[in-house]
Amino acid sequence: MGGEQPAQPSRPGVGYGALASLGWLYLVQGIPYGLQDKFLPVQLRSLGLNYSSVSLLKLLLVPWIAKGVWAPLVEVCGGKQCWLLIATLGLGASSLAGSAIAPDDVASLGVMLLSLNLCSAVQDVAVDGLALHLLPDDHLSIGNTLQVVLYKVGCLVGGAGLTYLLMCSNWTITFTSLAAVYMTTAAWVCCLSFKDPFSSKCSSEDKGMKNTDLLSKKENKEQFLAKEKTSQGQLDILMVERIFSIMREVVSSSGAVWVSLYVLLYKMGERGAINNMPLYLLDKGFSKESLAFWNGTVCQGLSVLGSVYGGVALRKPHYCIKTVILRYSCHRFILILTQCILIFLLEQHLSASYIYTLQYMSIASLCLLSFNSGVISTVTFTFMMVKSRECSPESQASHYSVLASVEVAGKLIFASLAGFVIDNYGILWSFSLFAFLCLLPIIVIYAAPCYLYSDLKRE
Repeated sequence: MGGEQPAQPSRPGVGYGALASLGWLYLVQGIPYGLQDKFLPVQLRSLGLNYSSVSLLKLLLVPWIAKGVWAPLVEVCGGKQCWLLIATLGLGASSLAGSAIAPDDVASLGVMLLSLNLCSAVQDVAVDGLALHLLPDDHLSIGNTLQVVLYKVGCLVGGAGLTYLLMCSNWTITFTSLAAVYMTTAAWVCCLSFKDPFSSKCSSEDKGMKNTDLLSKKENKEQFLAKEKTSQGQLDILMVERIFSIMREVVSSSGAVWVSLYVLLYKMGERGAINNMPLYLLDKGFSKESLAFWNGTVCQGLSVLGSVYGGVALRKPHYCIKTVILRYSCHRFILILTQCILIFLLEQHLSASYIYTLQYMSIASLCLLSFNSGVISTVTFTFMMVKSRECSPESQASHYSVLASVEVAGKLIFASLAGFVIDNYGILWSFSLFAFLCLLPIIVIYAAPCYLYSDLKRE
């Protein structure tokens, strides 16, 4: 890599209790995304909402783009456990408010989704920071497999799980149950005992200074109050300096431009296809119940399985991150080209039996694409974590959060516009564009300088 890296403190092995805690936090964090990605689009499309309006809901993921802005604040102020508690309580309150919303009140649903996304994005910064601190170097691929898999299990709960619960009960019970999950998690967060050495360094020093002042019997009350104000001012200045220092290191880190470009592009075409193929099949006569099973359950399950396999693949001695990314990125391109062909055939005037066959071939391509997506996600998040670990310990969570924000921005920007492209240019041309976008991350990986992968042979 360019220049010597700062010495990293050794990390002890991580226990099963810590892994279980991280896993549960990632799971509940994924529920809002499943709600927005799988549950609501099918509900709203079945009510007659067009592609453009459904796509615009993706803009409500904007807090995930901005999380790199407040990541240094989470690092410096308050401690991660405090932020976790606040965010989880916010998720519970937002879900409870959602139970009082009418299913066809799009504006109120949008406010609820924005609140859920804001709280889950804050939670994500804190949990990622804990993961970076807890996971030893030889557990990065396992840790990221846990992260991606359980986040997707949360998406499965938020998508298919809530759909099935809604079918068996009603809207109020569905969202009240979700609120109960978050409130229970908030109570559990209070009992966690993660040690975070970076969250209150300044405050500890400041407390030491205050204790010294209190023990000094030579100073009168006015002198003590004056010192108290000076000490607080020094603490505020120190905190601001630390925040700007973290931001400078994140921006100037090795390979930042190339890594950011890749994570910006790598999901664009894939998300366009995965989000809109189920809606297209709904238009072609596929029932909501069948889509809930295939898209909400089977595809999400295969995505989880792909994420597990991605972590296993990185443990193989002859595999490296670059190899796995290129292989499965090529597979993804072929699958979306196949979907273009299937859409072309479905647009022809065909017999009912032929359309039925093509529909299930489309479902098969969507299932394979979901598995492929899971593999690429795990490998990419491991890549991001490896690059973040090259920063100083205090900046790692912020570096990772910035990359994750760029990743969400890539998905969000195009996913929000994909509906307009479909409404204005047709489904076939739109999927052709999705296929082209899948070529771009392959080009970036090939064009990136070799030093970017020099330490990625096996993590």
